[in-house]
Amino acid sequence: EIPDFLDANEIKSAKFSCLAEQAKYSADDQKYVDILWDETLTYLKAYAIALTNDQTSGCLNSDSAMIDSTEGGQRMCLMDRRDMKLMVKNIYQVINNADEAKKCFGAREDVAWIYNPGGELTENSPVAKWLNRTTFETFFKEKVTNPEVKKLGKSFTDNFYKMVTGDEVKMPAVFPYDISANALPNLWAAAGWFPMYAEESKRNDKNFNNIRGGYAYAEIFGHWGLLRIDEINGEKVGAEVGMTVQSVDTLYPFHNHAISEMYYNMRVPACTNQFKTMAIREDSPLVTTVKEDDKIRRVQFDEGQHNSQTMWLSGSSEQDPLIYFHQNTIHAFDVDGSCEAKPEERAIVSVWARSNANDKRNDYGTTLLCESAENPGTPAKRGEVIQCDLTKIKW
Repeated sequence: EIPDFLDANEIKSAKFSCLAEQAKYSADDQKYVDILWDETLTYLKAYAIALTNDQTSGCLNSDSAMIDSTEGGQRMCLMDRRDMKLMVKNIYQVINNADEAKKCFGAREDVAWIYNPGGELTENSPVAKWLNRTTFETFFKEKVTNPEVKKLGKSFTDNFYKMVTGDEVKMPAVFPYDISANALPNLWAAAGWFPMYAEESKRNDKNFNNIRGGYAYAEIFGHWGLLRIDEINGEKVGAEVGMTVQSVDTLYPFHNHAISEMYYNMRVPACTNQFKTMAIREDSPLVTTVKEDDKIRRVQFDEGQHNSQTMWLSGSSEQDPLIYFHQNTIHAFDVDGSCEAKPEERAIVSVWARSNANDKRNDYGTTLLCESAENPGTPAKRGEVIQCDLTKIKW
């Protein structure tokens, strides 16, 4: 059923404009594409239902989300945001006009920069075997030059299947059914994953090696994904929907982007406070502007101040699973591995999305890593003054 805040006339008989020509497949190949498409629709439908599930949130037609972890934490009803309403509308337009939307769908077998995790995930997926993408093993061996990142990437690759499957991976209660790798093995194996920090780049001067070798994401719906829609009914589509995996014993560095973003945590924690998030809005009183021009605003905040641990809030699939970051929110993820029996086999797994990525004026696709204020150009660590460049957003 369509949520009642959406106009049914906008959903029925929606018209789609694709970002690329419709992909053509032989009859033998099409059966694999159809499997991937069916699992994509299953994933998107459950996600839209979860976002609009108000059974325990106290909201109207909406789940609630943590938006700022400081000052005791701040939350909001997610559907209060226009970008979230539009993303849900776009998903319902897709699932209610599946045959038309499918013209914008392809397996992206010709894209060289998305990869196959390999291992048991591939062995359990006829679609991944058919696609035969370059594997993580080959990627870390041939595309990565840093020896430590290579070693960490090999461990990440060897354990990826165990990270995304099993009893520890669990959907938050708002989801109508399971959309993890336990239930959708072809989508998780064949979506096309990108270890976005592993290759050498200037940005990684501000990063940690264990994240470079222990993080990857896949995009299902969006400009870089399998389902690539430019416009629906003449309106630009800004949705990017997929999944992320981050190894335990890592700190995803403090960062920001001018595109709104959200995560649903899909992991049962091994101990209390295992998954901690720091999120601070750009207009927070804790943030100080130190430099400004027509494109960026450089800000600092003191993560080493007294009681700074209270700036971090815990979440899991069972407690505060949903996090939403407004544009330019500075955020980081600290994942404890000390309570895991086999930390190398465990990760935080999330449903991930960005909602207004069509706006190319606002650093489309860019993630800006923060830095140490005392030692600019080096990673920002917990317990020090952190410096970030925020994009001047244009409307």
